[in-house]
Amino acid sequence: MKKIYMCSALLFMLAGCQQTEMQEDKEVNSAVPESMEASIAIKGTLDEGKEVILETTVKQGSQLVNEADEVLFEVRKSGHDKRDMLEAKNTGSGKYQVMHTFTEQGKYIVVAHVTAKGLHVMPEKEVVIPEHEAQGASVHPSTDVSIEFQSNPVKAGSSSMFAATVELDGKPLTNADVNFEVWKDGSEESHFTKAEDDGNGRYENKVSFVEAGTYKVQVHVEKDEVHEHQLQTIQVN
Repeated sequence: MKKIYMCSALLFMLAGCQQTEMQEDKEVNSAVPESMEASIAIKGTLDEGKEVILETTVKQGSQLVNEADEVLFEVRKSGHDKRDMLEAKNTGSGKYQVMHTFTEQGKYIVVAHVTAKGLHVMPEKEVVIPEHEAQGASVHPSTDVSIEFQSNPVKAGSSSMFAATVELDGKPLTNADVNFEVWKDGSEESHFTKAEDDGNGRYENKVSFVEAGTYKVQVHVEKDEVHEHQLQTIQVN
């Protein structure tokens, strides 16, 4: 009778262990993270010697990733070993950007190295910088975008009104997406402030500064095929 009781207890313990192991396996499988994806976009006119924005948008499943550990853009001319590694800044909405100038015509390979949440992805994009057409050949009519930036004297601990007057081919450019990107000289963090359109090509908004020092202000203008920017330095007292 004693042997029968001991065998029953042993079988009960084994069944309990098996059930626990199955539950643990189930928990491990359910913890597998969703895959991460990143895409590359080039904003601006692809032309020799002209600065453009390299941008990548990072997602994990349906969620935008705004806290990547590191985002680097690798730029290499096709057939060459030399490459530039450029650190991108987080601009919000899962986007990371860096400015770059392609100094020569030809084919380039752009790779975004994205590290986030223990995952790493490397999307790749081919970029072609065209040769300039010979003088006298027919070309598409060019557009001329002018940006005039104005600001009041800036003091730390207060806000200042920033304004940009934008013209396209000598006429006010309205209904554009205009942003002021501001960062302290030497800092890797920047902040964007969306400017409001007054309907006459003038865009403005207030920007606040906590600390005194030298700052960079980049005015970004986007509308349809237009993507221009202007960089200036201001002093905050």
